[in-house]
Amino acid sequence: MAALLRPLSYFLSLIGHPLLMVMYLLMFYLKVNPYLFPYSSNREMTALVLMILFTSVIIPIVSILLMLGVGFIDSVQMHKRTDRVGPLMVTGIFYIWIYLNIRTNSAIPIPYATFVLGTLFSLAMTFFVNNFSKISLHAVGLGGMLVGVLHLLLYNGGNYLSLGLGNTSYNLHYVVVLMVLAGFIGAVLSARLYLQAHVNKDIYGGFVVGVLGQLVAYGLF
Repeated sequence: MAALLRPLSYFLSLIGHPLLMVMYLLMFYLKVNPYLFPYSSNREMTALVLMILFTSVIIPIVSILLMLGVGFIDSVQMHKRTDRVGPLMVTGIFYIWIYLNIRTNSAIPIPYATFVLGTLFSLAMTFFVNNFSKISLHAVGLGGMLVGVLHLLLYNGGNYLSLGLGNTSYNLHYVVVLMVLAGFIGAVLSARLYLQAHVNKDIYGGFVVGVLGQLVAYGLF
């Protein structure tokens, strides 16, 4: 059983990585209500997705790998608090760039731009708290993701999400969607504890920071 749990925990840590949260919420927006993005062609929509993917995921990952290569950090898992300083700064810079480019773009829903702003607030709080405690970055990202999804469901109205699989479409009640999301969050954070990457207070602290960053951002709007 232990031989299965460890690779499963690494897999959950990978798909629940905090760098993926901005991209995940974008895909969720497109699934729930693609008409929130008034693009005239699929080409323009694809360009937006690729821009968010490269700026929020790929470029920060490449930057972190370069830091590892030159010895600025000891491990991509960033076991030490000092290893997080550079990656947090680089990620923050690129997220600022994303926000500045989408906040006045009429083709980007304001709630999504607000989520990116909330992510920036969470990053700033994480950078500060990291001086004293090694809170879980996974928990920060997932806490923010939960608020972003809740806000989208409330903003979109209705009670069901249409999920297409092949030629068949299923209507999922929002309660089911939230239950699945809660299960995913619980599984990822449990994996972080199983891998002994964090203790309970790191998980709780990170989750609070992620939620608080989003609440501050949505409050500003």
